[in-house]
Amino acid sequence: MSYSNGVRSRNSSFQVTIIRLSLTQLAFVLVAAIITFFQKDGDLALGLLYGGFISLAGTWVHAWRVHIGTAEAIDGLGVDSSELVKGSVLKFITVIALFAIGMAVIKLESLAIVIGFVIAQTSFLFTRGYAARRKPAQRG
Repeated sequence: MSYSNGVRSRNSSFQVTIIRLSLTQLAFVLVAAIITFFQKDGDLALGLLYGGFISLAGTWVHAWRVHIGTAEAIDGLGVDSSELVKGSVLKFITVIALFAIGMAVIKLESLAIVIGFVIAQTSFLFTRGYAARRKPAQRG
């Protein structure tokens, strides 16, 4: 199947970006957890891993909703912005719920969870976000 408007290639590059972002988040958190495990103890490392998992879960939920919002673009209808808003809200709810579960139910170290989350979120700085960046226009 070939689409003339390039939606198929955008979706595949989006999937590659999400995979790259997920792997970067995972790598950052694993390195931090391994260092923490050998420097401090396993409980803090477990909290770091859980915080990284929260970030990964939020990324996956948001990517899923962005995919749904852009799926109709294949038909030429454009991006469904309500799906993008739903994705942001759902990501926010998922992150808060997972923080609450980790701190109140599982009783992991709160600071370690937050640090793991922040470490995973910094991977956005090292990965091309959700959309490809455009080069600035050349002025001749």
